[in-house]
Amino acid sequence: MNRKPIVRFATVSAVAAAICLYSSAGFAAGFFSSGNDTPTDLPAIVKLIDAGKYSDAIDGLEKLNKADPDNADVLNYLAYSQRKSGDLKSAEANYDKALKINPDHPGALEYQGELYIQTGRIDMAKENLAHLKDVCGTDCEQYEDLNEALAGK
Repeated sequence: MNRKPIVRFATVSAVAAAICLYSSAGFAAGFFSSGNDTPTDLPAIVKLIDAGKYSDAIDGLEKLNKADPDNADVLNYLAYSQRKSGDLKSAEANYDKALKINPDHPGALEYQGELYIQTGRIDMAKENLAHLKDVCGTDCEQYEDLNEALAGK
């Protein structure tokens, strides 16, 4: 009996199965692009934010928020990116959501306080500063940064 056709069939079948398996798993795990280059993992999005690419970050953060709407970190980064992009109304709404989920979120308290300064609501920023003092003390980075922003530095 000639084994070549059987071996060829087995090889082709194995390759086809591997392509199906790896492409499905790869797409599910995020290894392959689906045509949209916006990252959907938080560390990659934070790199975009650090690079000042706020609109790209917003796209990814909105996807993360849809998948996990009760994640205060995602909402905080989304609000931060929106604020830096000039969308203060959306930023304020998302800081509020983040702080409803975690009222003691240091990052959201700091950044919301900066939004209050930016919009002339100094007393509200001072309330956030007092809350930060209770949450993490006066030597935490968020307290120090908001305190400096209030001092105009």
